[in-house]
Amino acid sequence: MGKQNSKLAPEVMEDLVKSTEFNEHELKQWYKGFLKDCPSGRLNLEEFQQLYVKFFPYGDASKFAQHAFRTFDKNGDGTIDFREFICALSITSRGSFEQKLNWAFNMYDLDGDGKMDKNKDDQITLDEFKEAAKSDPSIVLLLQCDIQK
Repeated sequence: MGKQNSKLAPEVMEDLVKSTEFNEHELKQWYKGFLKDCPSGRLNLEEFQQLYVKFFPYGDASKFAQHAFRTFDKNGDGTIDFREFICALSITSRGSFEQKLNWAFNMYDLDGDGKMDKNKDDQITLDEFKEAAKSDPSIVLLLQCDIQK
């Protein structure tokens, strides 16, 4: 695949500043780090799991990492590029409570049908998930955290 450019194209930078919660300086720093870890500019599931374990070393994070990877990989090509990575990071770290709820739901909506399996017979819709999450103080606190603070 070769090595990626060390700088984001100006039009890509402008689009990411508009569509994420990161400023230009932060995006440059994240891009530099992304290319350091992923010189090809793409991250496959195995590489993602290896990086994920560095951030969450306790327990078996592989299953969770698979769900997170699927949610990051918006175009479904089996890799995560910088745009997919930074957009997901923007939501999970600085997004609104509603954005974080949507992202969390999508992570567990395994077949993309807008429903999560509750058990073999029942399913939970996005609205039911949001309602339950909003009424749980621990979930509210978790999703309102901001890594900037």
